This record gives sequence, structure tokens and C-alpha cells, in this order.
Amino acid sequence: MADRPILSTRGQAGPLVDERSRAIRKHCEMRLGELKSIRSDYEKEAEQIARFAQPARSRFLSNSKDQNSGRRRQWNRTLFDPHGIEAFRTLTNGMTSGLSSASRPWFTLKTGDDAMMDEPGVRAWLSEVERRMYTFFARTNFYGAVKAGYGEMGLFGTEACVMVEHWQVGAVCHSLTFGEYWIAMSDAMVPDTLYRLCSMSVKQAVDTFGDAVSRPVMAMYDRSQYDKPVEIYHAIEPDPDHDPRRLGSKAWRSVYWETGGNSGSLLKVSGYSDQPFWAPRWDVVGGDTYGVSPGMEALPALRELQMQTKRRNEAIDAMVKPEKIVPPGVRLTGEPGRTVTASGVDKAGVVIPYEMPYQVVGAIGAEIEKCKQQIDGLSFADLFNAITNMRGVQPRNMEEIAARNEEKLTQLGPVIERVGNEKLEVAIDRAFGIMSRGGMLPPVPEAIGGMQINVEFVSILQQMQRMVGIGQIERVVGFVGNLAAAHPEALDKIDFDEAIDEYGYRAGTPAKLIRTADQVADIRNQRAQAQQAQQAAAMAPVAKDGAAAAELLSRTDMGGGQSLLNRMLPA
Repeated sequence: MADRPILSTRGQAGPLVDERSRAIRKHCEMRLGELKSIRSDYEKEAEQIARFAQPARSRFLSNSKDQNSGRRRQWNRTLFDPHGIEAFRTLTNGMTSGLSSASRPWFTLKTGDDAMMDEPGVRAWLSEVERRMYTFFARTNFYGAVKAGYGEMGLFGTEACVMVEHWQVGAVCHSLTFGEYWIAMSDAMVPDTLYRLCSMSVKQAVDTFGDAVSRPVMAMYDRSQYDKPVEIYHAIEPDPDHDPRRLGSKAWRSVYWETGGNSGSLLKVSGYSDQPFWAPRWDVVGGDTYGVSPGMEALPALRELQMQTKRRNEAIDAMVKPEKIVPPGVRLTGEPGRTVTASGVDKAGVVIPYEMPYQVVGAIGAEIEKCKQQIDGLSFADLFNAITNMRGVQPRNMEEIAARNEEKLTQLGPVIERVGNEKLEVAIDRAFGIMSRGGMLPPVPEAIGGMQINVEFVSILQQMQRMVGIGQIERVVGFVGNLAAAHPEALDKIDFDEAIDEYGYRAGTPAKLIRTADQVADIRNQRAQAQQAQQAAAMAPVAKDGAAAAELLSRTDMGGGQSLLNRMLPA
């Protein structure tokens, strides 16, 4: 298992308190306070993004302990048009399907040295590891967690997820939403620290930490108050005491503590061999800790959309239910709208002081459409709905679709690379470590023992970015093929083996489908030997007839002791 107990609290009358636990807790609480101060600059903006684009995801919309009820109240009170929700849902689904879909391959493994791929058994081993890792991910809640993470990145600029080992399914991913975690950066400018608030019920806390919980929590458990909330913090950071040379030393430290417990007590301290969490950012400005998101860029349009929608509804309301002025004593029973009484008005007269022009609704509607287009563009929803929203004559071919959206796709290039580096590679490394320690991987071939294994991403979005290179290969090879019809020697200019390898790499072809250089050489040698044998068999009758003719010529006497064969041979 990933957790290695360092402080044993089982069997104690309450949590264990010693000098080391006091020092660790003091360090964690001080750092948590600093991390809270850093994140506070982002919280107000995150609250507004959640209110207009996804009320179900934020932890800032209510101060109530019941976060679900708080989000429902905000949803009902402030949201007039759900287009922002639709746009960012499209972004979330598009990123999920385009980068890490459960229904198609999205990564492949290869050795750090390309020449080692041709060693016996290497390609087969890598392919088998890939197959088992895909099965491992599918057995867990990984794909649901990464989908939620793409939504977090698009809305708030940062996501966070913790993958912990599980005895039954292998691993469980805890997907966090903005507002319940804090992160910090390493000197390499990548997230290496995560603190999170993981509230539990009394029963969950006792089941997880046993009698290490505080006495008040244990007292509530004894009174069967199982569902009372308990506020617990979890810190994951590089272990300052880690020594790679010491057996059992872990690179990452995990610390749990209860806010209502003894000021020096800890619930659990353990360790991880590999980074158990990922916290990618959509984009970053300078050395900022948290990311910049499409949700932040679209926030002005999201605000205006709600305002214009409210105005349009008010305008329609004024047209359907206009304000009226009637004489005193006149009551318009059942008449919709407001009724105002005034003196000096004829009994038969009913005055509408102001009639809303019908053009107002259309003008406001145009502003609403403008806001929706801005939101679609800033959230990349128009990119992922390129075919659905394409204007002009239908249908279009795939080449035209790719050409029209190539410029938009390049805008996602840095994001795709960041997702690969800060999220997917970390998840793959974590899963590989769990599977390796659990004996779920095949034996490693001797040729690559101790060698680094690299990850190549072959998702749809990755392949679309590489398609530019594929087009270049196709154009060059096609040009040379046409030229070879008049000048066959032009084919000598192309290394077709390298062209096939490069094309397969850019197309994301599984490694096992491309033969190694040694296998190709063996096939060509066998083919050459077979051709030589066929040529020898074809020449055998000719050689036999030639030998018989030579013997006949040697026996023909031309006089003077000279045969006809000798006369035919040059002097």
C-alpha cells in the first residue's frame, strides 16, 4: 500500500501527542495559513464564475455547512440564462474526448533510447503494459475524475485530484473542486504540494483513524451521532526527511489532523513513493501559483448575458403587463400587471403612460446573441462544435473542416502540452507505481532493465496537431512518386523506412504494428534468397541446353585436328 505508518496512534486513549507530532502539526498549520492567503486573491472571481457558469462546482457560494443547499439557492436566484453552463460543458466533454477518452487509446509507451525498441521482446512488453494500464484505469473511477478535472481547469484555471491505492479496485481518485484545496510550487515551477479540506462524518473519521480521533469525536461516536460533521485537513508535500538511500523512505509525506482536536495531535502520518496527486493549470502568468482560465476571460460576457437576459424578460413583461392609470374607484379585477389609481381621469378612460416598443426585445436579443458568441469563443465551445455550427453549404469534407479550425486548434496547443506534463504523465506514473508494487505488470525484459520508459500521447487532439507533419510527408512522397514515373532514380532520394516510422509516430500507431529494423532485414534477406532460388531454377534448363550444344561443337571436326568449338572461340 502507498501509506506507510510513521506515527502509530492505534490503541492509544486519544491521539498521540509528542514533540515530533507537535512540530509537524505546527509546520502544517503555519503553511496552510500562508496557502490560504495566496488563494484568497482568486476566491471572489471563482465565486462569480461558478454562479454564472456552474453553480454545482464551487465551494464559495454558501457559508452553510450544507453546501448542496447553498448552491441550489444561488442557482435559483441569480441564473437567468444557462448558456454559460452549456458552453463549459462542451469544453469539458471536448477536452475529455480529445485528450483522455475511455473509448480509444490516448497514450503509448516507448523506451528512452529509440534503438532499444528493436531489442527482442521490448515492443511486446510495452504493448502488454499499455493494455494492463488501460484495464487498470477502466476499473477505477479515473475517467470520471479526469472529466471533472477538465471542467475545473476550464472554469477556474486549476484542478486537483488525489489518487490513493485501494485494496479492491486498485486505486480511487478523489476529484477536488476549487475552494477545498490549496497548492504550492516547487523550484521547477510545477505543483508539488497540496493541502485539502476533507470533511468527514463522525463514523467515517472513526472508521478511518480509529481511536486517534479527538475525545469529543469519540464521545459523539459512542452516542451514535454518526453523521455529525468533522473538519479534517490533509497535507501532501515532499518529505523533508526523505533519503533515497534508506530502505522504505518515501518521497512524499501525508499528514492528517483534526481542527477540533488537541493542538499538537495528528490523526495519521504516512508516505507515498510517487506523487499521489496532480494539479494542472490551464495557463499561468509569470510565477503565479494558480492558473488563468477561459472562465476568467469569459466572466464579463457571462455577467452581461445574465443582465441582458433579465432586461429582455423585463421588457417582455412590460409589453405583456404594462402599467395602467385608472380613475379612482375603478378596479380592474383579474387584469394582469400593476394598476394605479389617480384623480382627474375619466371613468371610461384607462391610460397606459408608457408602451414598450416591440423593437426593444429584438435589440436586446441581438446583444444576448453577441454575448453567447463571445462565451462560445472564449470557452472554445465553437471549436468542439465546429461541424455542428458550421455555416455555409453542407456537407463539408474532413480536409476543409481541419483547415478551417487549424488556427483555433493551435490556440489549445500550450494547454494540451501542460495537461500532458502536469496531469496525464503524473497519473500514468502514479498508476504504473501502484501496479508495479502490486505485482500487476509482466516481468521486465533484460534489455531494458532499469531504463527509463517515456510516455507518448496519441489522443485525438495530439494527433490533430501532428497532422500538419503527416500532410508534409504525404505531399513529399506523392511528389516523388509522380516524378519517378519519368525518372525512376528519384525514388533513391527517399528513405521509405524512415518515412513509415515517422508517419506511424505522428499518427499514433501502436508500437507493435511497426516491425523492428532487424525483423525487416530478416524478411528482406529471406525474400532475396527466395528470388535467387527462383532465378537459379529458371536458368537451369538454359544452362543444360548450353552445355549440350558446347559438347556437340567440340566433337565436330573441321579438319587439321581442330573442332568447330575451337574455331568459334576467339584466338
